Amino acid sequence: ARKRCAIAWLDLANAFGSIPHHHIFDTLQEFGMPESFLRLIRELYEGCSTTIRSVEGETAEIPIRSGVKQGCPLSPIVFNLAMEPLLRAISNGADGSDLHGERVSVLAYADDLVLIADDPERLQGMLDTIGRAADWTGLRFNAKKCASLHVDGSKRDSVLTTEFLVQGESVVPLAEGQAYQHLGTPTGFRVRQTPEDTIREILQDAAKIDASLLAPWQKINALNTFLIPRTPRPERIRRGKVPLNKADNTIRKLVKSWLSLPQRASNEIVYIAHRHDGANVP
Repeated sequence: ARKRCAIAWLDLANAFGSIPHHHIFDTLQEFGMPESFLRLIRELYEGCSTTIRSVEGETAEIPIRSGVKQGCPLSPIVFNLAMEPLLRAISNGADGSDLHGERVSVLAYADDLVLIADDPERLQGMLDTIGRAADWTGLRFNAKKCASLHVDGSKRDSVLTTEFLVQGESVVPLAEGQAYQHLGTPTGFRVRQTPEDTIREILQDAAKIDASLLAPWQKINALNTFLIPRTPRPERIRRGKVPLNKADNTIRKLVKSWLSLPQRASNEIVYIAHRHDGANVP
């Protein structure tokens, strides 16, 4: 069937640093969180302040009334709960699109939001709804970093450059072949699926790790923690596995050099688990 679909990728401006504390408290209370948990969150956030020191001296205390704490293990949970009213404002409606028998209206991963509708009118209605919810929450969408895609399979030119608004500002429309970087993946209509740019960036970062003053085990840990998870999945590589094979060969040589092994050494040492004295590279 020639279906229609309208999608909007939304970017919140400084989402983690701008969410108001009073909204966090109100949302947690509305969700029926235990009083002990509410008290803990209030102790973490209420009464916080900072000062700025310059050549002219130190400022008076500046109260901090928004943002979740960086590095706190509770922050991701608190932020996700605080975002829930925005998501429910969308998912509670009848809008959305049928995907494999499921009605889907919103996809969310932390502050990365995607709205999906069957037609542009419904998508604009969803954008209006989430815009009002964001206004109530105290958040702003960065329209210049948002994007939309309107596909109509019944027309000769399947991709239409329909204008959408969020909080009164225009969202960037994607044309055929253009992509939006969603969770590190170029997403759009008829987008080239071989993510060679991503692989190239991974290898550039691997070279930086190699040139750093980190200890060998730290280099391997940095590789496994920050670079390997960014590697594109093989099923996304349409034009063969050549880019991945080249990247694997380069990384394998680096790991052997970090382990002070000759390049003729068995490749298995790179991939086997730590408990077997390997580098544990996935």
